[in-house]
Amino acid sequence: MKHKNALYPDGRLTQNSGVRMLLKCLFGGIAYGLLEILWRGYTHPSMVLTGGVCFAMICGVNRRFSDKPLLVRGVMCALAVTAVELCVGMLVNQWLHLDVWDYSDQQLHLFGQICLLYTGLWFGLSLVLCFTLSKMRFRAISVNLQK
Repeated sequence: MKHKNALYPDGRLTQNSGVRMLLKCLFGGIAYGLLEILWRGYTHPSMVLTGGVCFAMICGVNRRFSDKPLLVRGVMCALAVTAVELCVGMLVNQWLHLDVWDYSDQQLHLFGQICLLYTGLWFGLSLVLCFTLSKMRFRAISVNLQK
């Protein structure tokens, strides 16, 4: 019996956009939570949800603006992640008073919820993710088209 390739010709694992979005959110949420545990020793469930949203956004920006230079996509992604973190921070820290994080001691912070240092770190991580996602998509498409 011949092994059937799991990827569709355009490199997708599935053609169901809802399933793809769920997989991106799950992967991003787990990765974000693990990254936060490595960075500061703990995480919060709100950060896992935030990570899922952020990873799905990074994938979307990278795909939608694939014609733009990597640096431009990196800036766009870093600003998008920072905006999500501001919204989540205002909700969970300011409104719900869960005190998940506080950047008030950092320079160039906004309401203690975001700061320039972390936007810079998200820029670096976004560059790596955009580059990797683009290579993975190109490789998947190339392999499938050669068959």
